[in-house]
Amino acid sequence: MRALFAVLVIANLALAAYALLGPRRVTPDTEIPSRQLNADQITIVAPRPAVVVPRKVVCMEWNGVSDVDLVAARTAIDALQLGERITAIDIPPSPGWWVFIPPLSSRAEVVKKIAELEGLGVREHYIVESGAMRNAVSLGMFSTEDAATTFLEVQRERGVRSARVGQREHRHVFRVREPDAPTAARLGEIKANFPGTELKTLDCPAVPSAPR
Repeated sequence: MRALFAVLVIANLALAAYALLGPRRVTPDTEIPSRQLNADQITIVAPRPAVVVPRKVVCMEWNGVSDVDLVAARTAIDALQLGERITAIDIPPSPGWWVFIPPLSSRAEVVKKIAELEGLGVREHYIVESGAMRNAVSLGMFSTEDAATTFLEVQRERGVRSARVGQREHRHVFRVREPDAPTAARLGEIKANFPGTELKTLDCPAVPSAPR
């Protein structure tokens, strides 16, 4: 009897030791708490919005059109039938002055005057080809009236008698959005008929998007 009791005691002790020291079975219920131990170290990162790179749009800009040439310039531009792709920009007049010889009666008179000027040592000059000042001869542009007057006195000392000082004219700009090759070629032809103007290619200003 004592022997049987001793066997039962030894068996219970062995079972208890196995329960304490033996491998544990991992179940979903026992695994969740262990995963939650580091929950405070988890950072949730919001998805980044996709970066949209705006497409560059090319414009051609014809600038330097004077008041006297504005009607003719508009007529030439309207003939291109560009619709909403063309924008007219009015540039307020900035203070400026020029020294010039008033318009002469003919091209022959202009050629004669240029030869006279070069004979007096005046090498820098520009012939106005169109507008109300057609056949005038520009000798220089200045930011102030005093600078223009001083320059005029120097030219008179050289023997230039017919030059005078005048204020610069209002200027206008025409901007064409995304011109194709034929349009660019036509703009070049138009610009050639308006001396003193400039045609250049540049990135179009951004167009504000409509509110949503």
